[in-house]
Amino acid sequence: MKLAKRLLMVGAVAAATAGLSIVPAEARANTAAGCWTFGNTTSFGTYGGQVCDSRHIMGWVKDTKADGYCVFLRVHYPNGYHDGPWACPKNVTKNWDWWAPQGISSVSIEKVYAP
Repeated sequence: MKLAKRLLMVGAVAAATAGLSIVPAEARANTAAGCWTFGNTTSFGTYGGQVCDSRHIMGWVKDTKADGYCVFLRVHYPNGYHDGPWACPKNVTKNWDWWAPQGISSVSIEKVYAP
């Protein structure tokens, strides 16, 4: 699969604890629940979600442009990656609920725009 555009939305962050640590630039902390909230909008799609329980990522992605491309979230970790469901065509929203594999302590999340 050839990816037309990639927009890195979250970089890997050093873990302060033994669990998963994702702290996006646009994140807002909810320390009472132990969660980080993230989200953003671009010309072709929007996304949002939160990271909780040290290893649990819950989110959604929406295609906002009628151009034949799809939008999805991809989580990269040291020995691989995992793709969420693809949102397309325009105005389709897909939800995602994912747990990191055991032993993973840092990841990055990427929004991908692909044909």
